[in-house]
Amino acid sequence: MIELKQVTKQYGQAAVLKNITLSIDEPGIYCLLGRNGAGKTTLLKSIAGYQNITGGTIQVDGKTITTSTMDTGVSYIENFARHFNLPVRKLLRIASEVNPSYDYDFASEMMDRFELDGKKKFHHLSLGMKTMVSTIICLASNKSAVLLDEPVLGFDAIMRVEFYDMLAESFQKHPRIIIVSTHIIEEIAKTIQKLIILDKGSVRFFDTLQSIESKAFSVSGLQKDVDAATKGLNVIGRDTVGGLVTSYIFDTPPEQTASLEIHPLSLQDFFIQMVGHHKGGAKR
Repeated sequence: MIELKQVTKQYGQAAVLKNITLSIDEPGIYCLLGRNGAGKTTLLKSIAGYQNITGGTIQVDGKTITTSTMDTGVSYIENFARHFNLPVRKLLRIASEVNPSYDYDFASEMMDRFELDGKKKFHHLSLGMKTMVSTIICLASNKSAVLLDEPVLGFDAIMRVEFYDMLAESFQKHPRIIIVSTHIIEEIAKTIQKLIILDKGSVRFFDTLQSIESKAFSVSGLQKDVDAATKGLNVIGRDTVGGLVTSYIFDTPPEQTASLEIHPLSLQDFFIQMVGHHKGGAKR
């Protein structure tokens, strides 16, 4: 379980995380979305105990997390993670030696699947392969929480598909909390259970994908018809082109009429509307 209570993080006068209260109490694969600078990496590093927060508390399985916490129960890998310049197979072996719960068999199986040369030193790998080694080490750790920051950087399309398969297999084998920060939204939708949207240091949305499928819609038509249909609904965005208006809602959709076009929003369009407009917001 990960629990954040009124978490803030400031660098000088700039607040990167703003009074975040969030409870993740069920195993699952969670997707963390946000624009560049939204605070995603800062949030993950804080949960992992890589840096101290300015205010509030973070707990993992009831243990308060700070930089002095000996065993946080969290495995975290950031993009461009660095390792000792040792052969890949040696890195996996060292990871298993320092962590009794490490799943070396899983790590070895994934290394073979991705055709990683166990004799090649880490610094001689491509960016994508470096990222894959880091991700395998992180997933095989079997910590109660696994945090992956932009894990598909440097992956081609085939590697990304294989990565999502690996992620699902790892979770099925060892159910726990896995949080994945990514910019490639639609690809991960088939793998995750819940979505967290971070916007300007605050949690803007935390719910299931099913809630988006059932409540996120665009309503288009003449302004008077759209305004009448969406009155009292939770409007998260709005576009006007010529005499036509499109309102984006996160609510029970209005009834279909001849004067309206109502369509479900894709995950990407929902995200754009949630963080790309200054007004509106999804009910939690």
